[in-house]
Amino acid sequence: MAVAVGPRDAVVLSAVFGLCSNGAVAVRHRRDVDGPIVRRLVSGSLLGMPLGVLVLITVPATPLRIAISVVVLVSVVALARGWEFVDPHPATDLGAGFVSGVLNTSVGVSGPPIVADLHGRRLAKGPFRASAVAHFTLTGVVALALFVVAGRLDVALVLAAAIALPAWPAGALVGGWLHRRFPEDRFRDLVLVLLVLTALVTLVAALASAAGDP
Repeated sequence: MAVAVGPRDAVVLSAVFGLCSNGAVAVRHRRDVDGPIVRRLVSGSLLGMPLGVLVLITVPATPLRIAISVVVLVSVVALARGWEFVDPHPATDLGAGFVSGVLNTSVGVSGPPIVADLHGRRLAKGPFRASAVAHFTLTGVVALALFVVAGRLDVALVLAAAIALPAWPAGALVGGWLHRRFPEDRFRDLVLVLLVLTALVTLVAALASAAGDP
């Protein structure tokens, strides 16, 4: 999205489609949500998101593209190495939420701190997924509200979202098809490879843009 519409609009579009996908899962699995953990994570994110919006508005497009690429690549390394918090405390939830909030509204990559925090709590698969998507749904609503206040969600961007919307269920179908046919360990590797490739495409586009600037 950063390559297609620019990094600032990509962050907002990411929030729109993230809210759609996470919201659907959160509603279906709301009974598995760990309420206290999610409340702390969301509280931390609410503190961090305004700072992220400030970064989004003030940082030029090319450095923002590079930042998106770097954050994705660092996230891939962290996920590949299985990095997580050890014996997290309630304050750890607030801290992870804060970092996630800053990343959410600045570069649109908010997942790694939340994943690391929940992994450290050794949640079962059901509560892990439900709590993560509940957090992303609630913070997604707030992020979109902040984007509206900051003037980042305009008519042109709504039109771009509408044009891209048919690709969302198509992607969900393809993802479901792949999920059923790939062993879990191989599928995880595939996801990491795809993340690296998309980050590199964004990085190359940012460097090419920088080279073309007068």
